[in-house]
Amino acid sequence: MPFRLRACGSLPRVPLLGVVGSRRPSSCALASLPWMVKGAISAGWGIISGGARGIDAAAHRECLRLCGCTAVVLGSGLSQCYPPEHAGLFRAIVASGGCLLSEYEDDAPPRPWRFPRRNRLISALCRALVVVQAAEKSGSLSTARIASEQHGKTVMAIPGATGSADWVGSNRLLRDGALLVTDQEDLEVCLGMLQPSAETNAEHNEGHRSPGEDHFAL
Repeated sequence: MPFRLRACGSLPRVPLLGVVGSRRPSSCALASLPWMVKGAISAGWGIISGGARGIDAAAHRECLRLCGCTAVVLGSGLSQCYPPEHAGLFRAIVASGGCLLSEYEDDAPPRPWRFPRRNRLISALCRALVVVQAAEKSGSLSTARIASEQHGKTVMAIPGATGSADWVGSNRLLRDGALLVTDQEDLEVCLGMLQPSAETNAEHNEGHRSPGEDHFAL
């Protein structure tokens, strides 16, 4: 783990559900996000992801739409946000009371090797992780392995079409013991087992701190 993280905004003071998935998601995968994010917020949780194209950005946007708490772990410095077309999304996250996080100096540019390192922080900071859609070799599967094997986190997955290369990774996670989530009720049951004091967390979700800039030790 890094010695320090740089933050713009305020880390949500609720348990965080990590959401990861394809950068080119199917319509089926995208359709799961409204009920997934709604279920997390209803249970008093926030969302943490990587701000990437596809599932990441869609999860952040849905969380904002539902007035939930969300955090982004960047693979670049805070002043070099990537992808650049998500600059408005990142500003909205901070303005809503969420935050951007990075282990790099503020002016550090995005580099391919920084994104796999970013994944371990998503795993470390979440209380549980859900994989929405993952191919056989993907960053999402890497994050799931880190969460399960290194950090001891609960991993969930949404099932996809049998035989589809776009869903092979997700389906193998389920074969190997990830918890199955097919709807909002499934998710809320899983989260309820992890966090029994959901009502207390929901109250914190409404009263999280105002946005600002912090540097804090991890």
